[in-house]
Amino acid sequence: MNPPTLTYLSQLISLSYNTIYLVGGSVRDLLLGEPGIKDIDLLMTSGSEAVARSFADKIDGSFFFLDQERKITRVVKHADGGPLQFDFTNFDGADLEADLARRDFTINAMALDLREFVNNQSLEKVIDPFHGKDDIKNRLIRVVKAEALDEDPLRLLRAVRFAATLRFTIDHATAEYIRHRSKLITVPSPERQRDELFLLLSERDAKKHLQLMDSLGLLSPLLPELDPLRGFFPGKYHAHDVLSHSIRTAGYIDSVLDDLPKISPDHAARLLGHLEESIELLVPRKAALRFACLLHDMAKPETYTTTDGHVRFHGHDNLGAEKAALVCRRFRLSRDSEKAVTKVVKQHMRLFNLSAAGGPSKNAMYRYCRDLGDVLPESLILAQADARATYEIMPKEKFTDTGETMAAVLDYYYEKFLKTESGPLVTGQDLIELGFKPGPHFREILEDVKERQAEGTLKDRREALSYIKTLR
Repeated sequence: MNPPTLTYLSQLISLSYNTIYLVGGSVRDLLLGEPGIKDIDLLMTSGSEAVARSFADKIDGSFFFLDQERKITRVVKHADGGPLQFDFTNFDGADLEADLARRDFTINAMALDLREFVNNQSLEKVIDPFHGKDDIKNRLIRVVKAEALDEDPLRLLRAVRFAATLRFTIDHATAEYIRHRSKLITVPSPERQRDELFLLLSERDAKKHLQLMDSLGLLSPLLPELDPLRGFFPGKYHAHDVLSHSIRTAGYIDSVLDDLPKISPDHAARLLGHLEESIELLVPRKAALRFACLLHDMAKPETYTTTDGHVRFHGHDNLGAEKAALVCRRFRLSRDSEKAVTKVVKQHMRLFNLSAAGGPSKNAMYRYCRDLGDVLPESLILAQADARATYEIMPKEKFTDTGETMAAVLDYYYEKFLKTESGPLVTGQDLIELGFKPGPHFREILEDVKERQAEGTLKDRREALSYIKTLR
């Protein structure tokens, strides 16, 4: 634990004569050797809310209730390394062991006397009635008791999320408990389902984690829209059913991101930083991208046709975007997250269409960038991952080279399009001053000018105004 956090905790122990315990994920992360723990879970016999208020005042932090009825509180301290979060609660049960017995997994059911830890910085006296230390050593996710999954069915998905974030394995008995209760995953609120799912999708190895979800029976209840893809093998290039292909596409995101320095060396770092940005709380762009991968072919069964032996899915991208929007709304995703996912699903064939011999034209690249906006990078990455998932079984002579086109579009996006968007040569006011009447055609004229600006045929404001005069 870093020195500033220890300093705050040493100030905390001076505020109470009663024992304060570090519990849950805090103890787990200490045992795992995590260097920068920022979420601290604290437990007391009673009166924790009063101690939390005093603690917030002492460290100049913010205090608020997470659950007023159960007297669960949080103190947030904004420090140089980012916000520190201290969660306080009282015993849930007669004593400490009863409280720990009500927790989800053994690795989260340990406690440590805070005063002992601050004074000695030792982990030798961890209170561990359910052998969580052994499970950490063996890298296992094991439920404290099967009934814990009934008490809060979100724990069914949390088991997979912990397996993903910690790189642990769910033990056999716990996996069986989850399978027998898998349909209960729809009981928690959509918001709680969403948060766990997107924490999971924020991790690498999405293919492995999604396959684990599916093997435990959790994928179908959470995303019943994907069930028609199971067992659907259309066309000779579908060695896997469309559900497996979609999961594999999400998995190939990692390899595309790893190859970005080779595909686009000048823009790789900027693009990777873009994917780390959050669209909303707990929904980084990289998680929304993997979610879009999972949904991108969801309309294929409804659009499947054959003509002279050729398989077609005409309109599956547009219909898929409509269906994806409904899924996003069910999970209560924000409007911004919904737009990001649906735009990427709708345009996931665009890169393939631009990858014809001779490369894409500047006009085509401009319109692609205009239609996607700030999710243009995600669209390119999904298309590249989709291609790699298909190339597993496609003959080499059938390959469409999307790598060079992706590099060209990224270069255009960062070097031309974004600069044009941030500094347009003309505005709607200019059109009014030139005698144009406001209306829908304003946007068409302005887009035309921006397209010509991006391609270099209009180099400055004077040329742009002269061009507009020819349109009157």
